[in-house]
Amino acid sequence: MLNKKLAISLIIFSIFMVITSIIKTNTREIEKNILLYEKKIANLESNLHEAELDYYYLSSPKVLSNNILEHSNEEYLSMDYSKIYFSLDQFLNEQNKTTKAFINEKNTKKK
Repeated sequence: MLNKKLAISLIIFSIFMVITSIIKTNTREIEKNILLYEKKIANLESNLHEAELDYYYLSSPKVLSNNILEHSNEEYLSMDYSKIYFSLDQFLNEQNKTTKAFINEKNTKKK
């Protein structure tokens, strides 16, 4: 009887030891993968930040104007606001659409 209880408890203890080591190994592998992905994400965020800085610098009006003056023989002029729309009616229609959408948006937020 005593040997049977001792044998069963040793078997259960060994099973738990094996299961624990397997779980621990899997957890360690998952943690390594997480660290690897965190490094990749940090690297991508750094590259994104640098790309955004480049974009903001290169697309600034001053830099664009200088590049146009240096690399182009054509002379560019600023466009008047009156030339953006073909007619006053088109401008008013667009203005009304924007205003109505904004008013509707404010009304839905209040409710």
